[in-house]
Amino acid sequence: SPGYTPRRTLFPYTTLFRSIEKISCINKTKDGDLWIGSNGYGLYKHTPVVGNEYKFENITVSNGLCSNSVRGIVEDNKHNLWISTNNGLSLYNPEKSIFRNYTKEDGLFCTQFYWNAYTGSKQGNNIYFGTTDGLINLSTDVRDNNKSIHKVTITNLKILNQEIYKDDKHLSTDISSADLIKLHERDKYFTIEFAALNYENKPAGIYAYRMKGFDNTWITVSENRRFASFTNLRPGKYTFQVKYGSDIKNDDDDVTELDITIEPFFYKTVWFISLVVIILVLFVWRWYKWKVSMLHAQKQLLHNKVIERTAELSRQNAMLVSQNEKITRQKQQLIDLSKKVQEATIDKLTFFTNITHEFRTPITLIMGPIDRALKLSTNPQVIEQLNFVDRNSKYLLSLVNQLMTFRKVESGKVDIVKTPGNIKIFLDDLIVPFEVFAGERNISIRKYFHLKSSDIFFDEDAIRKVVDNLLSNAIKFTPDSGVVTVYVAISTVNQLDHLYISVSDTGCGIPDEDLHKIFNRFYQSVNHSRFPVYGQSGTGIGLYLCKRIVSMHGGRIYAKNNKRGGSTFRLDMPIEMSEAVVNESDHKLTVGNNTFTFEDNNQDKLTILIVEDNKDMREFIKSILTQHYIVQEASNGAEALISLSLHNIDFIVSDLMMPEMDGLELSRKVKENFSISHIPFLMLTAKISHESKMESYRVGVDDYILKPFNEEELLLRIENIISNKKRYQQKFTYNMDVDILKIEEDSTDKKFLDKAMDILKDNYGNSCYEISDFTDAMGVSKSLLNKKLQNLTGQSAGQFIRNYRLNLAKELIIKNRVKKNMNISEIAYEVGFNDPKYFTRCFTKHFNMTPSSLLES
Repeated sequence: SPGYTPRRTLFPYTTLFRSIEKISCINKTKDGDLWIGSNGYGLYKHTPVVGNEYKFENITVSNGLCSNSVRGIVEDNKHNLWISTNNGLSLYNPEKSIFRNYTKEDGLFCTQFYWNAYTGSKQGNNIYFGTTDGLINLSTDVRDNNKSIHKVTITNLKILNQEIYKDDKHLSTDISSADLIKLHERDKYFTIEFAALNYENKPAGIYAYRMKGFDNTWITVSENRRFASFTNLRPGKYTFQVKYGSDIKNDDDDVTELDITIEPFFYKTVWFISLVVIILVLFVWRWYKWKVSMLHAQKQLLHNKVIERTAELSRQNAMLVSQNEKITRQKQQLIDLSKKVQEATIDKLTFFTNITHEFRTPITLIMGPIDRALKLSTNPQVIEQLNFVDRNSKYLLSLVNQLMTFRKVESGKVDIVKTPGNIKIFLDDLIVPFEVFAGERNISIRKYFHLKSSDIFFDEDAIRKVVDNLLSNAIKFTPDSGVVTVYVAISTVNQLDHLYISVSDTGCGIPDEDLHKIFNRFYQSVNHSRFPVYGQSGTGIGLYLCKRIVSMHGGRIYAKNNKRGGSTFRLDMPIEMSEAVVNESDHKLTVGNNTFTFEDNNQDKLTILIVEDNKDMREFIKSILTQHYIVQEASNGAEALISLSLHNIDFIVSDLMMPEMDGLELSRKVKENFSISHIPFLMLTAKISHESKMESYRVGVDDYILKPFNEEELLLRIENIISNKKRYQQKFTYNMDVDILKIEEDSTDKKFLDKAMDILKDNYGNSCYEISDFTDAMGVSKSLLNKKLQNLTGQSAGQFIRNYRLNLAKELIIKNRVKKNMNISEIAYEVGFNDPKYFTRCFTKHFNMTPSSLLES
């Protein structure tokens, strides 16, 4: 553009001619360079590069030219260029890129040159230029004034803006003839003034100076600035150099030098530092000698005390040996007595258990005819008596069952076997019989459930025994017309789900001195008022069994008195949530071996986002999917991104060609967004080109369907993508290999899972490593971490950590078959479990086999 003069650029001739108003002259030198003069844009040097492109170097007034309006260009026999302008004559040395300009002050009688009025002689010694006032004959044998050298003299010295004279302590002679200046470090700021002996009418030189030892770079200043200032120079020796000339690049310039010595403060001098070091060494040496003497004295004192103490210990040791022998004999006697007591206790329990077991058969034979007689009898009096017998027989059977369970617990033969089930339905069925007993005394049983999900893993028999005991105790100690409250909830503590059950009554409460004793074996409170209930135990072992069973679940149980009367028994134990299997054809929910009907609702459906700009097509796709999924709609990619930020989308079905943002751009945006990159993507389009398909797969599309399509094909494609993803996740659960998930190698999801695996690899052995630590190490929020892991692997963060440890334990067990250097407990501790029993339960549930069976197989 006009007025723009680049230093170096590449462009064709046509561009140059458009940029320049007028080409005034052209000259080709002996070296083959082409020089072009212009009217208003200075001088151009042309050099060919490749093809039809050329390199042009623009030289203007800013580079030293007299004027940008060039009239003529002539080369002399020294390869210098003489350039006539409308404001003088310029001599240019191409080798050194140096200008020397001539005006009337240099002898020219006219500085206005004619266009193309120039020529050179055959010998090259003379050049002729035409001006408005006549012809100029120029001899090229001229002296190069650019190499003029002038001696520089130091004229003055100022320290802290105070001039220094000859009789000052800093100078031994006049400053102009001095060759050494001594300064002190306290002279923070000083200035050196200088001047060149140049007597020309038109000085055109510059000054250059430097302080060797501080900065070796030459600093150039104009001829009007004849001083140099320095601040806070460190102690040492320096050399100040200064020169003057029109071309300060020459190394043969006459340089004026001045040596400067800056002396330090006394405490920085070598003699002072040496003295301090000598004093410190003497002090340390004296301290060391004193310390050695003190240690020697203490050592001697300690040696004497050791001798005395050793003699005393020898005397005491003889006494201890004698006492130890006596204690050993007594200990052996106690062991023998304990064995006899234990054997007697075992014999009693065995006899008691065998007798109790024999009671079950006659009790069963009693209860069967009674039930039959109740059905056949019509006499009210007979029925009343039979009911009395039936209640007491059931009471006797509960006593027998209680004693049998007590014996199993004491012998350690009770195993906790958890199966999936619906805890709400189980407890509802369990409470029904107690409502009948409670109703006879006008006691109401109130139930409150606060469950985020009713499907959990639990041992039905163990929970039944615990709840039976708690309810029977509550009814037993509740007066007529009282209230028994059952509260059941599932809470999350330290990222683990816990089952919380509370049974409270409105009775008289528990005496304070008995609160910490009621869970002891065979303990019964003497002062505790009770209201007997037929068929319920009163042996003092019920609460003891509850405590043992809850402890085997890894939980705790305790009791407390209510402020308004009565008492409350509370238990809290960790659980695992169960995943329900839904049969959509008959609307049934299967949890373990239990099947329940349910009402169809949107909570069990995946959410699919339809992105289609054609409203009719969008409604058609919606009509296909709405029976099986929750459907969200968007008319283009931009609206789809907004919907993805507002809703929890599980699948995307998108058209390819759309306004504002097409399907390819939408897919690229989804895959680049870490929080939604895991969502499967199905592309719908009428374009059937191979390039379109390849581009779709390249940006992360999972599948590709061509329009038109039928309903069955669309549903099957979606179902296959979701099924394959779940199948890969199931395989991943059993070996924790990220490659099984079939995730793209360079995707953010693959890098996310690789990072998670590396973190667990470094921390799996730490039993205290929790989900919060894992979340901090991953650098994301807990909700986003669970969301990504659930969608990518089908596991929560807690399951991910536990399954990694279990798979690692499986590898250790397989390797240990040959080496036999670790048992199951050691392997459990090795992979981060601090409870071998809990490890065994988790391992059995995960691999459907116990660790010991895998080790022995």
